[in-house]
Amino acid sequence: MNERIRKVSNIVKAEKADALLVWNEEGRGQPATAWLSGFTGSSSTLLIIPPRRFLVTDGRYVAQSRNEARECSVFIASAARPSLRILGRLVRRYRVRRVLFDGTLTSHSSVEDVKKELPGVVFVSRKRVLQELRLVKEKGEARLLREVAEIACKAFTRFLSLIEVGVTEKELARKLESSCMEEGAEAMAFPTIVASGKSGALPHAGVTEKKIRRGELITIDFGVRYKGYVSDMTRTIAAGDVSRRLMRIYEAVRGAQECGCKQARAGMTGEELDAVCRNYLRRKGFGRYFTHATGHGLGMEVHELPAVARGAAGEDKLPVGSVVTCEPGVYIPGVGGVRIEDTLLLTRRGSVNLTAGVSKKLLILSR
Repeated sequence: MNERIRKVSNIVKAEKADALLVWNEEGRGQPATAWLSGFTGSSSTLLIIPPRRFLVTDGRYVAQSRNEARECSVFIASAARPSLRILGRLVRRYRVRRVLFDGTLTSHSSVEDVKKELPGVVFVSRKRVLQELRLVKEKGEARLLREVAEIACKAFTRFLSLIEVGVTEKELARKLESSCMEEGAEAMAFPTIVASGKSGALPHAGVTEKKIRRGELITIDFGVRYKGYVSDMTRTIAAGDVSRRLMRIYEAVRGAQECGCKQARAGMTGEELDAVCRNYLRRKGFGRYFTHATGHGLGMEVHELPAVARGAAGEDKLPVGSVVTCEPGVYIPGVGGVRIEDTLLLTRRGSVNLTAGVSKKLLILSR
């Protein structure tokens, strides 16, 4: 935690501010609040005046806040002593004049409410600063990301034997999610995608009552949550033998994705990694059908920094210890689509594939 507060101190100083304020309005601001204080409750305000931390929450969390946020000064708000009043007293006591907040996560109304309470304080917005703090994963975080990815890989392997032609996409999603829980997942990280046949041309297709038909490709994108961290993995499988055209699409995506995984390393930019996959698909004739970014950061949230995309953060290089996905895809309307996704922990020499436990060779179902 000392290292985390040091990171906060550096960013606060860079913005010429005195403090960082993290709002957590029934989930807004999480998981940054937990990362910076240990408190996992759904509603709180965290004021960090390095090295001091002050957590304000409500009467639902008296015992929990004092147990989890042991290194913070904890205040319990009430009708007689609302959280804004407590915050105001702290700001005045420590002579805070300039406060930094995350402009991406914080609602406009929250800032306006605090401004009314503290008219002499200047509030400075910095986009995604709470994700910026978590950009480089600590050893313990990397270990948890390995564990959650392992749960996902085991669950998917178990699930493969349950897939049959004739079942619906919704049934498959339920079976996969049940398998994830049986392997130890605490929850799903995001709504599971099972996109079969022509629906595969929709990168973020949901699940429907459509039945799996023989000769179709099925794209399955899912993630699980475990001890505050998430996984993200996509595989595309075949319901029996598929056409040469679909096989050609699959092999192009697999080649692009494997090139991305092999070349991914700390020190390159997100735009450079994106170009590896994008250029491969362009050479194979599918460039115009790759319609999204190659990847994104992963950690306590499904989409974190850094971005792996065209124009991603200019010249910013991907740091050692950051975790990104590599997920190129091809989506052809009226035909179908393919996406393959792995999660990579970046090192100086390359990357560690956290989801290598599931093969990317096209699995062709026999039943």
